[in-house]
Amino acid sequence: MMNWPELSALLGAFAHTEPGRMIATLASVSVAAIVWRISKKRARLSSSTILDVEHRRGNLVLAKNLIIGATLLAVGSIWATKIAGAALSLAAVAGAVLIVSKEFLSNVLGSAMLAISRPYRVGDFIEMGDAKGRVLDTDLLVTTIAETLAGNQLTGRTAVLPNSLLLTHPVKNLTATGAYVINLLNIAASPSEDLLSLEKALLQAAREVCSPWLADADRHLKQLESRDLVNLPSAEPRVLLELHCAHEVTLVLRYSCRPNDRVKVEQAILRAFLQHRGAMPGRQPRDARVLAEAA
Repeated sequence: MMNWPELSALLGAFAHTEPGRMIATLASVSVAAIVWRISKKRARLSSSTILDVEHRRGNLVLAKNLIIGATLLAVGSIWATKIAGAALSLAAVAGAVLIVSKEFLSNVLGSAMLAISRPYRVGDFIEMGDAKGRVLDTDLLVTTIAETLAGNQLTGRTAVLPNSLLLTHPVKNLTATGAYVINLLNIAASPSEDLLSLEKALLQAAREVCSPWLADADRHLKQLESRDLVNLPSAEPRVLLELHCAHEVTLVLRYSCRPNDRVKVEQAILRAFLQHRGAMPGRQPRDARVLAEAA
């Protein structure tokens, strides 16, 4: 029967073999994944009376970075001898490739960032640089989008964006909340109008159009808040008043809908709003100006 010193020596020798390193690497990654899942679960179950959402999210981000750092350190220690042996040749190859194709490497690094952080997926509406559209395809070098105008209206054209833009430009994901998104609709009116009546008409129009899915949208947004530890607005329509100058007041309507229905819902709200506004008593159409534009 093998005693402990012999077993320890055997395991040490096995750990320096290729299969041993691979098993140790898988074990390290598995432990990190388990610790991460436990940390997320504990953060979600924490009482909001003790830690607010932002504090919990900050602690979760710190835990994630510590877990990633510890895992990389462990994996690096496991493969240290192999890495040291290959470092010189890799440095020479990397230097040659960098000189020959800097743009290629930038696109590959952008693809790595896309795979790790997932700022967008196929089907999302995004803004990156001067381009705006719906993501059709992503690969190692480029992201292809269907170009859109205001209100996510497709133009019929496509744009190909190099993934290197992810390293230098911020990305706005307009559909980051998934099944239901929050949109803004700006209504500009003259200060001489009855602004409170306009606000009431706009809210009434939004509630009439959005009422079929308000409960589902609110439930979806609350699930995202619990899952991702972020504060999201309510699905219930809201109107804010903005005074940019003495000659114009903007009523900003916030409403929820499915990403693909944004244009249809926006137009329905505008038509219902114009109907309610036309029924307002004492309205003088020649003295008022109303412009609508998607934010």
